[in-house]
Amino acid sequence: MCKYSQKVAIELGFEAMQFNSVVSTNTIAVALWKSLGFDIVGTIPRAYKHSSLGYIDSFVMYKG
Repeated sequence: MCKYSQKVAIELGFEAMQFNSVVSTNTIAVALWKSLGFDIVGTIPRAYKHSSLGYIDSFVMYKG
């Protein structure tokens, strides 16, 4: 889905893409977005309340 959305964005003339919320403890998702060229550009502290970990951060990820 991400590869497709990037393809469509390029076709429409967009030069960047941002994901506003990638949960910091979801290491698989963070690694996936990084492998697709995204960088962590911000952290939202204590953005989610995890059932066993308590409050956890969320990342803002960007690809330009």
